[in-house]
Amino acid sequence: MEEFRSKLKTKIMLCRILIVVLLIIFIVLKILEHRKVLHGDTNIGFFSTGIIVLVMNIMRMKKALRDEKALKEWYIRNTDERVISIQLKAANFTALFTIFLFCIGMMAASYINDTVAYTLAAASGIYVLIYLGSLAYFNKKM
Repeated sequence: MEEFRSKLKTKIMLCRILIVVLLIIFIVLKILEHRKVLHGDTNIGFFSTGIIVLVMNIMRMKKALRDEKALKEWYIRNTDERVISIQLKAANFTALFTIFLFCIGMMAASYINDTVAYTLAAASGIYVLIYLGSLAYFNKKM
């Protein structure tokens, strides 16, 4: 259980680092926008939502670290083979469905705008390469 506790502490530290990075990027974008280097409005919703989600995750992890019962529940939820199997199947389905949607979008865009079709083709190609690469890696690893 101590090993899992240290993993949670590491995740908390990574979340804090990510919060700082998001804040720095947002501030730099606002400064560039103010100096008229960037035109348009920086998407404050993206950064604020990311920070809020990270803070909420930190709070949940800290609660689990303080309460032994909550830590056990968190451990079971993250190490249960059934839950892990369900997550893997859902992730695999999502990846394949995303590839399918990319291809449908690419075919539809080819009738409207070639630039969008080429962009979707490149994105779907990269996505397929990443999917196949990770599939080969994990098949070899396991």
